Amino acid sequence: MTVYLSKISKSTWGSTMRINMFGLFLSILSWVGLSPVPFLANILNTTEPALRLLISILLGYPLGIIYHKYVRKYPEYRNLYFVITGADIALYNFGKAIIHNTVPALMIYFTTYMFGPGKLNVIISFVFNMTYLIVGYIMTESENYDITWTMPHCVLTLKLIALSFDLWDGQKLLKGAELSENSKKTALRETPSLLELIGFVYFPACFLVGPIFSFKRYSDFLSERFPFDKEIVNTKHIYETKAMKRLIQGIAYLAAFQVGGSVFNVKYMLSDEFWETSIFYRHFYCGLWAHFALYKYISCWLLTEASCIRIGISYNRADETPGKLSNWDGCSNIKLLCFEGATKFQHYIDSFNCNTNHFAAEYIYKRLKFLGNRNLSQLFTLFFLALWHGTRSGYYVTFFNEFIIIYMEKEFESIISKTAIYHEMWQNKFARYILYVILKIYTIVFMGWSLVPFDVKVISKWWSIYSSLYFSGFIIFLPWGFAYKPLLIWSLKFFNVIKVTKKE
Repeated sequence: MTVYLSKISKSTWGSTMRINMFGLFLSILSWVGLSPVPFLANILNTTEPALRLLISILLGYPLGIIYHKYVRKYPEYRNLYFVITGADIALYNFGKAIIHNTVPALMIYFTTYMFGPGKLNVIISFVFNMTYLIVGYIMTESENYDITWTMPHCVLTLKLIALSFDLWDGQKLLKGAELSENSKKTALRETPSLLELIGFVYFPACFLVGPIFSFKRYSDFLSERFPFDKEIVNTKHIYETKAMKRLIQGIAYLAAFQVGGSVFNVKYMLSDEFWETSIFYRHFYCGLWAHFALYKYISCWLLTEASCIRIGISYNRADETPGKLSNWDGCSNIKLLCFEGATKFQHYIDSFNCNTNHFAAEYIYKRLKFLGNRNLSQLFTLFFLALWHGTRSGYYVTFFNEFIIIYMEKEFESIISKTAIYHEMWQNKFARYILYVILKIYTIVFMGWSLVPFDVKVISKWWSIYSSLYFSGFIIFLPWGFAYKPLLIWSLKFFNVIKVTKKE
């Protein structure tokens, strides 16, 4: 510590950390009965854990401002700053239960030291982290939306599994093995120190709800490999402007979630009154409920992304065009335009929870290449994601729904897109608008149908809502392979529908 103090005075560091210990301050207020959180939670009609979570997410933004103003100029303190502030937020939300988030970090550090960064370490990390998470779910999970230590732990599980793979990939590179371009970007040739690992685990902007990012990104960020001061527009750094934009969008989506949630809710769908409405109304209601329910996640991701950009870890130089500004979307978890304009379920997958989907694609799906079957690899990947979310039946039903919908969509599109009438309809302005409206209704309605089990979790609840919808999704998507697909192919041949040629 004396080496560090030669660079920065005790008083400067002490004052900086005092203004950053927000969580400890709020915890002390709670211990002495002076915390405003219970009062505010009652006014906002929410729970104390949920309000603490929101406060903690919002804290990431000022922590980024303080980092750039006071800490960034001292390289020795950068990682330590995130260790302390992240642990402070974790302590405020979960108390002594933060030990559960520390144990896996210590585990991967010691297994990497003992067995080396290879295949065995990946297996140990995968099994240990998933087992720890599942046991945590069994101990804490209920029928409601729980905010316990398992919430940040599910994010941490993916980060540590990815870290073990990245360490293994780094060893492969050192041996001259060929890796994919994405694997090369995240591969680690050196093992992180314990303190670096703890900073990576408790990074305050992402610890609670994500997004996940690689240790390579964290290391590059600490090493100042991102051009914070080189891109300035109208006297402001570009990352500051982009962070503020995301912050405003996050607040707007949070407000929309509050309004939408007050109009569309699960309790009504579980009531007898819901059955008294028309079948079309029930489907539209369920779809709109799901759309606004997803705003809960979107608002959190936008707010955390704003913090990530403001801190500076979101740098992404996707386009090397001279003079073009950087994107700063390296920690983006939602693509708003694609999500809001979705006309097929693949658009939802491409735009929603992007970093988790990237993890699933890079570290699960592509690693299952040895199975020799894409559908089987996709099925195993979706099962992993369901298990990662919890043990309740609703998670598995939702991801099964995703599988059968995507399977049908891809096959249907591959068949119909080869016909001339398909292209003629999309080229006609009037027909294009009609098709867009139909597809938009389709995606909203069946996103609702698909998401219901995920939200209500238990079979008694999702079965009740599915009964009110007459299990419409299963009727539409399940028989595709053995009934609808052969019928579609036969119909195209029977009516002599013209196919487009390759030249066309």
